Amino acid sequence: MNMIKKMNFYNKFSKSVSSIKIMLLLFGILFSLSGCERISDTILPDDSTLEAEPLTVMTYNVYVGSSAEPLLAVENPLQAPAEVANMYNNVMASDFPGRAAAIAKSIKTSQPHLIGLQEISLIRRQSPGDSITNRTPDAEEVILDYLQILMDALQAEGLSYEIAGKVENIDVEMPIFTDTGLDDVRLTDYDVILSRSDVMVSRPMSMNYTHKLTIETLALEIERGYIAIDATVSGVTYRVVNTHLEAFVPESRIPQTQELVDVLSQETLPIILLGDFNTPAPDGTAYQILLAAGYVDVWQMDSTGTGNTCCQADDILNPMSEHTKRIDQIFVRNLELPISVMTYTIGDKPSDRLPSGLWPSDHAGVVAHFTFE
Repeated sequence: MNMIKKMNFYNKFSKSVSSIKIMLLLFGILFSLSGCERISDTILPDDSTLEAEPLTVMTYNVYVGSSAEPLLAVENPLQAPAEVANMYNNVMASDFPGRAAAIAKSIKTSQPHLIGLQEISLIRRQSPGDSITNRTPDAEEVILDYLQILMDALQAEGLSYEIAGKVENIDVEMPIFTDTGLDDVRLTDYDVILSRSDVMVSRPMSMNYTHKLTIETLALEIERGYIAIDATVSGVTYRVVNTHLEAFVPESRIPQTQELVDVLSQETLPIILLGDFNTPAPDGTAYQILLAAGYVDVWQMDSTGTGNTCCQADDILNPMSEHTKRIDQIFVRNLELPISVMTYTIGDKPSDRLPSGLWPSDHAGVVAHFTFE
Protein backbone atom coordinates (compact mmCIF):
# COMPACT_ATOMS: atom_id res chain seq x y z
CA MET A 1 0.00 0.00 0.00
CA ASN A 2 1.46 3.40 -0.99
CA MET A 3 2.49 6.04 1.54
CA ILE A 4 0.07 8.98 1.33
CA LYS A 5 -1.23 11.74 3.56
CA LYS A 6 -4.61 10.08 3.82
CA MET A 7 -5.87 6.63 3.04
CA ASN A 8 -9.58 5.81 2.82
CA PHE A 9 -11.03 2.39 3.31
CA TYR A 10 -13.96 2.44 0.86
CA ASN A 11 -16.15 -0.37 2.14
CA LYS A 12 -19.35 0.23 4.10
CA PHE A 13 -19.05 0.27 7.88
CA SER A 14 -20.13 -2.57 10.13
CA LYS A 15 -23.66 -3.49 11.09
CA SER A 16 -23.23 -1.62 14.38
CA VAL A 17 -22.90 1.69 12.58
CA SER A 18 -25.92 0.88 10.42
CA SER A 19 -27.84 0.33 13.62
CA ILE A 20 -26.69 3.72 14.88
CA LYS A 21 -27.99 5.36 11.68
CA ILE A 22 -31.39 3.71 12.16
CA MET A 23 -31.55 4.79 15.80
CA LEU A 24 -30.65 8.36 14.91
CA LEU A 25 -33.35 8.39 12.22
CA LEU A 26 -35.97 7.12 14.66
CA PHE A 27 -34.98 9.68 17.29
CA GLY A 28 -35.18 12.43 14.65
CA ILE A 29 -38.70 11.37 13.66
CA LEU A 30 -39.84 11.12 17.29
CA PHE A 31 -38.48 14.52 18.18
CA SER A 32 -40.06 16.13 15.13
CA LEU A 33 -43.43 14.56 15.91
CA SER A 34 -43.29 15.61 19.56
CA GLY A 35 -42.56 19.22 18.74
CA CYS A 36 -39.15 19.09 20.37
CA GLU A 37 -36.06 20.62 18.83
CA ARG A 38 -35.02 18.78 15.73
CA ILE A 39 -31.81 16.74 15.63
CA SER A 40 -31.38 17.41 11.93
CA ASP A 41 -33.25 19.10 9.14
CA THR A 42 -32.79 16.03 6.96
CA ILE A 43 -34.77 12.86 7.35
CA LEU A 44 -31.92 10.53 6.38
CA PRO A 45 -28.64 11.41 8.14
CA ASP A 46 -25.55 11.29 6.01
CA ASP A 47 -22.14 10.17 7.26
CA SER A 48 -21.27 13.71 8.42
CA THR A 49 -23.91 13.45 11.16
CA LEU A 50 -22.19 10.34 12.54
CA GLU A 51 -18.76 11.71 13.32
CA ALA A 52 -17.07 9.37 15.78
CA GLU A 53 -14.55 10.44 18.38
CA PRO A 54 -10.99 10.13 17.07
CA LEU A 55 -9.30 6.96 18.26
CA THR A 56 -5.70 7.08 19.50
CA VAL A 57 -3.63 3.96 20.19
CA MET A 58 -0.02 3.39 21.18
CA THR A 59 2.48 0.53 21.27
CA TYR A 60 5.60 0.73 23.43
CA ASN A 61 8.29 -1.80 24.36
CA VAL A 62 9.51 -0.31 27.65
CA TYR A 63 12.73 -2.44 27.80
CA VAL A 64 13.65 -4.62 30.74
CA GLY A 65 16.98 -2.78 30.91
CA SER A 66 19.54 -5.27 29.60
CA SER A 67 20.19 -7.48 26.64
CA ALA A 68 19.65 -11.18 27.36
CA GLU A 69 21.82 -12.35 24.48
CA PRO A 70 25.04 -12.93 26.49
CA LEU A 71 23.12 -15.09 28.95
CA LEU A 72 21.33 -17.07 26.26
CA ALA A 73 24.61 -17.64 24.42
CA VAL A 74 26.49 -19.33 27.30
CA GLU A 75 28.01 -22.66 26.31
CA ASN A 76 28.32 -23.99 29.85
CA PRO A 77 25.58 -23.68 32.51
CA LEU A 78 28.30 -22.86 35.05
CA GLN A 79 28.73 -19.53 33.24
CA ALA A 80 25.12 -18.59 33.85
CA PRO A 81 25.38 -17.10 37.40
CA ALA A 82 27.99 -14.57 36.27
CA GLU A 83 25.93 -13.57 33.24
CA VAL A 84 22.79 -13.33 35.40
CA ALA A 85 24.70 -10.97 37.70
CA ASN A 86 25.72 -8.81 34.74
CA MET A 87 22.18 -8.68 33.45
CA TYR A 88 20.77 -7.88 36.89
CA ASN A 89 23.24 -5.05 37.41
CA ASN A 90 22.41 -3.63 33.99
CA VAL A 91 18.70 -3.69 34.81
CA MET A 92 19.29 -1.84 38.07
CA ALA A 93 21.47 0.76 36.30
CA SER A 94 18.77 1.34 33.67
CA ASP A 95 16.58 3.09 36.30
CA PHE A 96 13.12 1.94 35.30
CA PRO A 97 11.38 4.24 37.82
CA GLY A 98 13.03 7.23 36.15
CA ARG A 99 12.30 5.89 32.68
CA ALA A 100 8.68 5.16 33.62
CA ALA A 101 8.24 8.81 34.58
CA ALA A 102 9.49 9.82 31.12
CA ILE A 103 7.24 7.27 29.41
CA ALA A 104 4.26 8.57 31.41
CA LYS A 105 4.98 12.11 30.19
CA SER A 106 4.95 10.85 26.58
CA ILE A 107 1.66 9.09 27.23
CA LYS A 108 0.24 12.31 28.68
CA THR A 109 1.10 14.17 25.48
CA SER A 110 -0.93 11.77 23.32
CA GLN A 111 -3.39 10.40 25.92
CA PRO A 112 -4.19 7.31 23.84
CA HIS A 113 -7.37 5.40 24.47
CA LEU A 114 -5.42 2.11 24.43
CA ILE A 115 -1.78 1.24 24.98
CA GLY A 116 -0.02 -2.02 24.14
CA LEU A 117 3.05 -2.53 26.33
CA GLN A 118 5.81 -5.10 25.98
CA GLU A 119 8.61 -6.19 28.36
CA ILE A 120 6.58 -5.32 31.43
CA SER A 121 8.77 -7.12 33.95
CA LEU A 122 8.44 -8.34 37.50
CA ILE A 123 11.85 -8.92 39.12
CA ARG A 124 12.11 -10.87 42.34
CA ARG A 125 14.95 -12.30 44.46
CA GLN A 126 15.51 -15.06 46.96
CA SER A 127 18.39 -15.49 49.39
CA PRO A 128 19.80 -18.04 49.67
CA GLY A 129 18.89 -19.43 46.28
CA ASP A 130 17.62 -22.90 45.52
CA SER A 131 17.14 -22.80 41.74
CA ILE A 132 19.98 -25.26 41.09
CA THR A 133 18.00 -28.04 42.75
CA ASN A 134 14.49 -26.59 42.42
CA ARG A 135 13.48 -25.73 38.86
CA THR A 136 10.13 -24.22 39.90
CA PRO A 137 10.37 -20.41 40.21
CA ASP A 138 9.58 -19.49 43.81
CA ALA A 139 11.39 -16.21 44.61
CA GLU A 140 8.91 -13.74 46.10
CA GLU A 141 10.87 -10.67 47.27
CA VAL A 142 9.82 -7.96 44.82
CA ILE A 143 12.68 -5.80 43.58
CA LEU A 144 10.97 -4.07 40.65
CA ASP A 145 7.34 -4.30 39.54
CA TYR A 146 7.33 -2.47 36.22
CA LEU A 147 3.57 -2.44 35.88
CA GLN A 148 2.97 -0.92 39.30
CA ILE A 149 5.79 1.59 38.78
CA LEU A 150 4.32 2.72 35.47
CA MET A 151 0.77 2.90 36.81
CA ASP A 152 2.04 5.09 39.67
CA ALA A 153 3.87 7.30 37.17
CA LEU A 154 0.71 7.70 35.09
CA GLN A 155 -1.26 8.64 38.19
CA ALA A 156 1.41 11.19 39.12
CA GLU A 157 0.80 12.81 35.73
CA GLY A 158 -2.90 13.05 36.51
CA LEU A 159 -3.81 10.29 34.05
CA SER A 160 -6.43 7.62 34.65
CA TYR A 161 -5.63 4.26 33.05
CA GLU A 162 -6.68 0.75 33.92
CA ILE A 163 -5.16 -2.66 33.24
CA ALA A 164 -7.45 -4.05 30.57
CA GLY A 165 -5.57 -7.34 30.28
CA LYS A 166 -2.18 -8.99 30.41
CA VAL A 167 -0.50 -12.20 29.38
CA GLU A 168 2.32 -13.86 31.32
CA ASN A 169 5.15 -15.00 29.09
CA ILE A 170 8.45 -16.34 30.38
CA ASP A 171 8.79 -16.93 34.12
CA VAL A 172 12.37 -17.96 34.86
CA GLU A 173 14.50 -18.14 38.00
CA MET A 174 18.27 -18.50 37.85
CA PRO A 175 21.21 -18.35 40.27
CA ILE A 176 23.23 -15.18 40.68
CA PHE A 177 26.67 -14.72 42.25
CA THR A 178 26.72 -12.45 45.30
CA ASP A 179 29.33 -11.59 47.92
CA THR A 180 27.78 -14.14 50.26
CA GLY A 181 27.12 -16.97 47.82
CA LEU A 182 24.38 -17.85 45.39
CA ASP A 183 21.04 -16.08 45.41
CA ASP A 184 18.22 -16.50 42.91
CA VAL A 185 16.80 -13.86 40.57
CA ARG A 186 13.38 -14.39 39.05
CA LEU A 187 12.17 -12.58 35.93
CA THR A 188 8.52 -12.76 34.90
CA ASP A 189 7.68 -11.05 31.61
CA TYR A 190 4.26 -9.72 30.61
CA ASP A 191 2.55 -8.05 27.69
CA VAL A 192 -0.15 -5.63 28.85
CA ILE A 193 -2.96 -3.55 27.41
CA LEU A 194 -3.89 -0.38 29.29
CA SER A 195 -7.20 1.34 28.63
CA ARG A 196 -8.12 4.92 29.39
CA SER A 197 -10.77 5.04 32.09
CA ASP A 198 -13.43 6.28 29.67
CA VAL A 199 -13.03 3.21 27.42
CA MET A 200 -15.40 0.29 27.95
CA VAL A 201 -13.55 -3.04 27.89
CA SER A 202 -14.86 -6.60 27.60
CA ARG A 203 -14.02 -10.10 26.33
CA PRO A 204 -10.39 -10.28 27.55
CA MET A 205 -8.37 -13.26 26.32
CA SER A 206 -4.71 -14.18 26.69
CA MET A 207 -2.73 -17.02 25.22
CA ASN A 208 0.83 -18.25 24.84
CA TYR A 209 2.04 -19.34 21.44
CA THR A 210 2.55 -23.03 20.79
CA HIS A 211 5.92 -22.31 19.17
CA LYS A 212 8.64 -21.16 21.54
CA LEU A 213 12.39 -20.75 21.50
CA THR A 214 14.28 -23.47 23.40
CA ILE A 215 17.74 -22.80 24.86
CA GLU A 216 18.99 -26.32 25.42
CA THR A 217 22.15 -25.33 27.32
CA LEU A 218 20.03 -23.68 30.02
CA ALA A 219 17.06 -26.05 29.69
CA LEU A 220 15.03 -22.92 29.08
CA GLU A 221 11.91 -22.28 26.99
CA ILE A 222 11.17 -18.66 26.08
CA GLU A 223 7.42 -18.28 25.98
CA ARG A 224 5.71 -15.48 24.07
CA GLY A 225 2.04 -14.65 23.86
CA TYR A 226 -0.67 -12.14 23.12
CA ILE A 227 -3.54 -10.40 24.87
CA ALA A 228 -6.81 -9.40 23.19
CA ILE A 229 -9.74 -7.30 24.39
CA ASP A 230 -12.86 -5.66 23.01
CA ALA A 231 -12.66 -1.90 23.49
CA THR A 232 -15.56 0.46 22.80
CA VAL A 233 -14.83 4.08 21.94
CA SER A 234 -17.58 6.49 20.89
CA GLY A 235 -19.99 3.60 20.40
CA VAL A 236 -17.68 1.60 18.12
CA THR A 237 -16.16 -1.66 19.35
CA TYR A 238 -12.71 -2.80 18.25
CA ARG A 239 -10.80 -6.01 18.89
CA VAL A 240 -7.46 -4.77 20.25
CA VAL A 241 -4.55 -7.20 20.29
CA ASN A 242 -1.05 -6.76 21.71
CA THR A 243 1.91 -9.11 21.21
CA HIS A 244 5.69 -9.44 21.41
CA LEU A 245 6.99 -11.94 18.89
CA GLU A 246 10.21 -13.92 19.30
CA ALA A 247 13.25 -11.65 19.10
CA PHE A 248 16.14 -14.02 18.55
CA VAL A 249 15.27 -16.52 15.81
CA PRO A 250 12.80 -16.33 12.91
CA GLU A 251 12.24 -20.09 13.16
CA SER A 252 10.03 -19.34 16.18
CA ARG A 253 8.80 -15.89 15.16
CA ILE A 254 7.32 -16.96 11.81
CA PRO A 255 5.06 -19.76 13.15
CA GLN A 256 4.02 -17.46 16.02
CA THR A 257 2.89 -14.90 13.44
CA GLN A 258 0.94 -17.52 11.51
CA GLU A 259 -0.63 -18.77 14.73
CA LEU A 260 -1.80 -15.24 15.56
CA VAL A 261 -3.17 -14.73 12.05
CA ASP A 262 -5.08 -18.02 12.29
CA VAL A 263 -6.58 -17.19 15.69
CA LEU A 264 -7.86 -13.83 14.45
CA SER A 265 -8.94 -15.03 11.00
CA GLN A 266 -12.63 -15.35 11.94
CA GLU A 267 -12.81 -12.06 13.85
CA THR A 268 -15.44 -9.73 12.37
CA LEU A 269 -14.82 -6.67 14.56
CA PRO A 270 -12.35 -4.04 13.39
CA ILE A 271 -8.93 -5.25 14.60
CA ILE A 272 -6.21 -2.99 16.00
CA LEU A 273 -3.02 -5.07 16.22
CA LEU A 274 -0.22 -3.58 18.34
CA GLY A 275 3.20 -4.89 19.21
CA ASP A 276 6.89 -5.39 18.96
CA PHE A 277 6.85 -7.82 16.07
CA ASN A 278 10.64 -8.12 15.74
CA THR A 279 10.18 -8.23 11.98
CA PRO A 280 11.52 -5.26 10.01
CA ALA A 281 9.23 -3.39 7.66
CA PRO A 282 8.88 -3.72 4.77
CA ASP A 283 10.80 -6.91 4.00
CA GLY A 284 10.58 -9.05 7.14
CA THR A 285 8.98 -12.45 6.62
CA ALA A 286 6.57 -12.11 9.55
CA TYR A 287 5.68 -8.61 8.33
CA GLN A 288 4.83 -9.98 4.91
CA ILE A 289 2.70 -12.74 6.48
CA LEU A 290 0.59 -10.07 8.19
CA LEU A 291 0.17 -8.07 4.98
CA ALA A 292 -0.82 -11.22 3.08
CA ALA A 293 -3.49 -11.88 5.73
CA GLY A 294 -5.10 -8.52 5.04
CA TYR A 295 -3.49 -6.41 7.75
CA VAL A 296 -2.61 -2.82 6.88
CA ASP A 297 0.43 -1.11 8.38
CA VAL A 298 -0.89 2.32 9.36
CA TRP A 299 2.56 3.91 9.34
CA GLN A 300 2.22 4.13 5.56
CA MET A 301 -0.84 6.36 5.73
CA ASP A 302 0.14 9.73 7.13
CA SER A 303 3.62 9.88 8.60
CA THR A 304 6.88 11.72 8.65
CA GLY A 305 10.36 10.35 9.20
CA THR A 306 11.48 6.77 8.82
CA GLY A 307 9.43 5.37 11.68
CA ASN A 308 12.47 3.42 12.89
CA THR A 309 11.94 2.15 16.42
CA CYS A 310 14.94 0.02 17.39
CA CYS A 311 17.41 -0.10 18.97
CA GLN A 312 19.42 2.10 21.31
CA ALA A 313 22.61 0.79 22.92
CA ASP A 314 22.14 -1.91 25.54
CA ASP A 315 22.96 0.58 28.31
CA ILE A 316 20.63 3.17 26.63
CA LEU A 317 23.24 5.88 27.20
CA ASN A 318 24.15 6.56 23.57
CA PRO A 319 23.98 10.34 22.97
CA MET A 320 22.28 10.14 19.56
CA SER A 321 19.46 7.81 18.60
CA GLU A 322 20.65 4.58 17.00
CA HIS A 323 17.30 3.40 15.67
CA THR A 324 17.86 1.77 12.29
CA LYS A 325 14.84 -0.53 11.81
CA ARG A 326 11.08 -0.40 12.20
CA ILE A 327 9.89 -3.41 14.19
CA ASP A 328 7.28 -1.79 16.48
CA GLN A 329 4.14 -1.53 14.40
CA ILE A 330 0.40 -0.88 14.41
CA PHE A 331 -1.76 -2.84 11.98
CA VAL A 332 -5.49 -2.74 11.28
CA ARG A 333 -7.90 -5.15 9.63
CA ASN A 334 -11.69 -5.06 9.08
CA LEU A 335 -11.60 -1.30 9.60
CA GLU A 336 -14.29 -0.29 7.13
CA LEU A 337 -15.20 3.30 8.03
CA PRO A 338 -13.42 5.90 5.87
CA ILE A 339 -10.58 7.24 8.01
CA SER A 340 -7.41 9.25 8.02
CA VAL A 341 -4.50 8.25 10.21
CA MET A 342 -1.66 10.29 11.67
CA THR A 343 1.27 8.28 13.02
CA TYR A 344 4.42 9.28 14.85
CA THR A 345 7.12 7.93 17.16
CA ILE A 346 7.81 9.01 20.73
CA GLY A 347 10.73 8.65 23.12
CA ASP A 348 13.37 8.89 20.40
CA LYS A 349 14.30 12.59 20.45
CA PRO A 350 17.34 13.89 22.36
CA SER A 351 14.94 15.99 24.44
CA ASP A 352 13.26 12.76 25.62
CA ARG A 353 16.38 11.57 27.43
CA LEU A 354 16.53 11.60 31.21
CA PRO A 355 18.91 14.05 32.97
CA SER A 356 21.15 11.01 33.56
CA GLY A 357 21.46 10.55 29.79
CA LEU A 358 19.30 7.41 29.68
CA TRP A 359 16.75 6.99 26.92
CA PRO A 360 13.24 6.07 28.13
CA SER A 361 13.65 2.71 26.37
CA ASP A 362 15.80 1.05 23.75
CA HIS A 363 12.69 1.23 21.54
CA ALA A 364 10.58 4.13 20.40
CA GLY A 365 6.88 4.10 21.05
CA VAL A 366 4.50 4.38 18.10
CA VAL A 367 1.24 6.33 18.16
CA ALA A 368 -1.62 6.18 15.64
CA HIS A 369 -4.41 8.78 15.69
CA PHE A 370 -7.48 7.74 13.68
CA THR A 371 -9.84 10.51 12.58
CA PHE A 372 -13.23 9.27 11.42
CA GLU A 373 -15.03 11.18 8.69
